[in-house]
Amino acid sequence: MHPTLVCLSKASRRALTPKRGNKDFYKGTRQATLPGGLRTGAPGRFVIRGTAKYRLLDEKVRVFVGPGIEEISNSELKPYVYGAARLSSQDRRDAQLLVPMLPGTKVKQWRRDAEVSRMDTSSEQS
Repeated sequence: MHPTLVCLSKASRRALTPKRGNKDFYKGTRQATLPGGLRTGAPGRFVIRGTAKYRLLDEKVRVFVGPGIEEISNSELKPYVYGAARLSSQDRRDAQLLVPMLPGTKVKQWRRDAEVSRMDTSSEQS
């Protein structure tokens, strides 16, 4: 008789996670959870008969309500990347000075010239 190994005991089994499952195991990202805490699950069900094998159920389909297009267009908030944003010449110059100096290019010389011209403009304003 051999003693039962502890690793084969049902009590020592851990929960099945995507990392412990095989390559086809996908547990999900809990995207089906509603703000109230209820899980809605799949938005339909598989049907054996009929031409459509999967039918959507209207009561299970997720509906997201957002503000109207007028509110979005009139809002002061803009997207992270905004195409209509324009930089002033000073801001553009400062942004170009942040470009890394690449060896063997004229960026070093251009950057030096830009710094000198900026120093000249700041001394003229004072």
